[in-house]
Amino acid sequence: MRLPDGARSRALLIGTTNYDHESLEEVAAARNNVEALRESLARDAGIRGEDCTALVNPRDLAEVGAAVDLAARTAEDLLLVYYSGHGLVDDEGLLNLALPQTSPALLPWSAIPFRFLHKAVQNARAATKVIVLDSCYSGIAIEPLLGGGDFIGQLRIKGHFTLTSSPANSPSYAFEGRYTAFTGLLLDVLDEGIAEAGDLLSLNDIYKELARRAHARGLPEPQKCGTHIAAESLALAPNRYRDRPSEVSVYLPETHVRQMVQTPAPSTEAVVTADEVRGVKFTAVQLAEGYDQDEVDAFLDRVVLALVEPASGPQRLSADDVRTSMFTSTRLREGYEVKEVDAFLDRIEAELERRQAVAGRRS
Repeated sequence: MRLPDGARSRALLIGTTNYDHESLEEVAAARNNVEALRESLARDAGIRGEDCTALVNPRDLAEVGAAVDLAARTAEDLLLVYYSGHGLVDDEGLLNLALPQTSPALLPWSAIPFRFLHKAVQNARAATKVIVLDSCYSGIAIEPLLGGGDFIGQLRIKGHFTLTSSPANSPSYAFEGRYTAFTGLLLDVLDEGIAEAGDLLSLNDIYKELARRAHARGLPEPQKCGTHIAAESLALAPNRYRDRPSEVSVYLPETHVRQMVQTPAPSTEAVVTADEVRGVKFTAVQLAEGYDQDEVDAFLDRVVLALVEPASGPQRLSADDVRTSMFTSTRLREGYEVKEVDAFLDRIEAELERRQAVAGRRS
């Protein structure tokens, strides 16, 4: 796992705060989102200056299109596009990202049709492409990728990752704070790090921590597309949690003793067992996106062999092996339902992370 090559990477951060149409409320925090995320990407991913463009309240779709085109043409390593503002759904159920002059009655003529943005990013030559949406109903951006056409296979091959602030049927929350709820969590994760992650924070690490924190705060659950592909293994930031001392000495003059604060021991309870893996049953789908059944079964056989071995010894599989696993997409023939497999793989990944922590403490 590695951090992006900042000189060969590009980021475009779009924020819309003010709207002409009376039905669209101001999102003042969008400007703060963009400014803070730009600072974070410069600090953590090395994307600085004109290579990280902040576009707040763009004039129209043409200005956005020119900025997206420039970033897509010049990015070689990482291309990241972020949007913060209102998300609106048109008559076809497709997502549109609002601009200052957007009229709900004139979608998609006055907004950014997400399908335009996705196509431009998808066709970019960058090794890894990331879209982050902080808007109401942003999960709709993922649903067409899961359901229509052979999109998932293309995304997996080309290293694409989409992260959204909410499911397809849910609003996102701004609150009366400096940042919107979702972007505030994202900035906290990048600043504070993650206890269970390694030295670097992958896109998948960030997604799982965002989901955990959102659930704890009663916020909409973030969504992702591009599960278990190479893009998830690209790091977006160093893990600052690792910079914290695992042991702290405090000198108390009156008692001359040292108080030790130890890193908590890994859980002894398995997240998933070999028997569960042997007995798992996935829904079979046809004429819809699925995973090749033979490939998934073969991978799970490897998982069983890993889980029957002691957690305290050398590990046959790592969490990274699960995170970067790839399966052929099926549609015309029967395959396993994608979301079910991905959810189960997330549990396996968590178990292997737990085992790696156990083995590390005993080595």
